[in-house]
Amino acid sequence: MNRYDGIDKRIVSNVKTFAKNLKRNALFLFMEIEDLEQELMYEIISCIEKFDERYGQLEHFVRRVLNRSCATLIETYTRKKRDSVIKFSEYSDEMRQDRDTYNSDQYHDLLENRFDISAFLNEMPMKHRLICRLLVDHTVIEISQILGVSRSSIYRDLRLIKIAFQHFENSKKHFCLFKTKGGKRMSKNLSVIETMNTKELSSLEVFDLADLSDQVARLLSHAKELKAKLDDALNLRFSETVKENLRLENKDTGTTKFIDHGFQIVAEVPKKVTWDSQKIEEIIKTIPESHRRDYIKTTHSIDERIYSNFSYEYQLLFKPARTVTPGKTKYQIKLPEANNLGDEQ
Repeated sequence: MNRYDGIDKRIVSNVKTFAKNLKRNALFLFMEIEDLEQELMYEIISCIEKFDERYGQLEHFVRRVLNRSCATLIETYTRKKRDSVIKFSEYSDEMRQDRDTYNSDQYHDLLENRFDISAFLNEMPMKHRLICRLLVDHTVIEISQILGVSRSSIYRDLRLIKIAFQHFENSKKHFCLFKTKGGKRMSKNLSVIETMNTKELSSLEVFDLADLSDQVARLLSHAKELKAKLDDALNLRFSETVKENLRLENKDTGTTKFIDHGFQIVAEVPKKVTWDSQKIEEIIKTIPESHRRDYIKTTHSIDERIYSNFSYEYQLLFKPARTVTPGKTKYQIKLPEANNLGDEQ
């Protein structure tokens, strides 16, 4: 976090506010907000000597400088992305028009009302998210080399992104995840998992596998939320009847059945058993050793994290009792970290 010791708090407050508003623009989505603050603070420091309190208040002067600096930054970054079909140049045009049309306070309000583009990016297929990330620092030619696909394929994807973005911007709502406004499919639907065999699925592009993994994860998460909510509703509806039925059977746990509006309701209240290990050890000592094995089943294990912290001598001591076998491999297909974008896989 940037610190600005010794600088007027009004200046710092305005710089942070304008940097936050700039961050909402798609051009700066992957740029750290601290870097934006430094850019704007540099402009203020460069111009502060021109301030004359006889002609206005400091805060108005600061906002005018920041307005101009924001418009310049947007124009500069828009120019850097001239190789992309997605040119959010309308932002810079709007900013320049707003700067010339509205006064400082009105323009500041306009900046705050810019909608957050991150909602759009989060709904895109994984391949398109990756392309948008790469566009920050790479040209289309470089992206085609990184992803190992043709330039025409990248341009085709960019056209789809542009159509989806236009639809999103017009509606200000989440666009359909799988289809663009024109109806062209943007990513594989989950139905392919049902129709394809395992070998066919494994031959899909990694982008499609990433999308399918993402969709399944969302589906599972949503299903868990729905099940938890439904379970709470069922418990609220039937819990008193279940308790009364179990009470009549002189039980606290177990299975009970009853009829409600023609439906048979089967409710199972499982046992949740916990043991006090220290007390068990004390009780075991009271049982003759010849009978202990008949009543008590004892298992020993060592937590792997604890074993890893053993001294070398103790690890050798316990090693003969330790067997390591590989479990089932778990896979995640994620977007690369920002500092790894463009690295060869």
